This record gives sequence, structure tokens and C-alpha cells, in this order.
Amino acid sequence: MVFGEFAFPLLQAQPVQQPYWFVGPLLSVLLLVVLIIIALKFGKFIVALAVNSLVGLVLLFLLNFLPFLEIGINLWSILIVAFGGIPGLALLILLDLLGIAF
Repeated sequence: MVFGEFAFPLLQAQPVQQPYWFVGPLLSVLLLVVLIIIALKFGKFIVALAVNSLVGLVLLFLLNFLPFLEIGINLWSILIVAFGGIPGLALLILLDLLGIAF
């Protein structure tokens, strides 16, 4: 009786053949192309929103030095200006001048 490597040929490790080895890289490239198309299509809009929010936040901090505006810089005012931009800042100024908030 032989107990060498030829005695049990079915127990030897066989290489696994994967017929769809190209699916993962293909889907990755497809996802990358879709993301590039979305970025090119909506890129200008996203940049405009980011600039609007940044200008609003800078103006919030600069307007806080004016003596007649007492807008408290807290989480809510920063979130309103970050999401609303300049119109959000105008809303905060209006609420402060009317004495409704802050």
C-alpha cells in the first residue's frame, strides 16, 4: 500500500478556476467612469454651493464685530449659514434685528 502523494490524487489541492475573474475590475472601472461623469456634470453646482457657504461663514464672523448685530456664533448659526450660505446669513441678520432669535 502506497501512502505517497500519488496514492490520494483527489485529496491534493487543485487550482480554483474562476471563469468570471474580470467582473470585479470591470465593475470598478465602470463605477469610476460614472463618478467622473457625475463630478463633471454637477461639479460647477457643487463648487458654487461651497463658495456660497464659505463666503457666508466668513461674513458671519466679520459681521459679528459690528456693534448693532449680536448674532451668537454657535452650532445652529454656523449650520444655518453653512447650509444656507448668504441667504442663511440674511435670515440670521433678519431674526437678530427683529429680536426673534439670538
